[in-house]
Amino acid sequence: MVMRCSFTLDPELLDAIDSYAKKGSIGRNEAILELIEAGFASLESGKEIEIKKQRTFEEYVTIRKDVEEMKGLVQNMRDELRLVHHTIESDYCKEAHGVPYQRRSLWDYLKGRD
Repeated sequence: MVMRCSFTLDPELLDAIDSYAKKGSIGRNEAILELIEAGFASLESGKEIEIKKQRTFEEYVTIRKDVEEMKGLVQNMRDELRLVHHTIESDYCKEAHGVPYQRRSLWDYLKGRD
């Protein structure tokens, strides 16, 4: 009896399956089926299969700490971007005024020095 199953894979595992399928010139589904059958065949022959264990609590704490650190970095980047944007906008919007003697004519400047 044929049965349809749905499951989620890690991107690294999916890349490994795709490379296996590409080497054998077969489709991804067929490659997954071959790998499952090969795993069962080796299990029946008595070989030990190393199954990746679930993540430990310490790994979760480390991952959570890294995520919080990345959130802080993103917030710092946002703040810097806002500052740069504000600086550029204020320089662009405000008219650049010259030094007072540059705005007057030379004759008015020389007259005012007396």
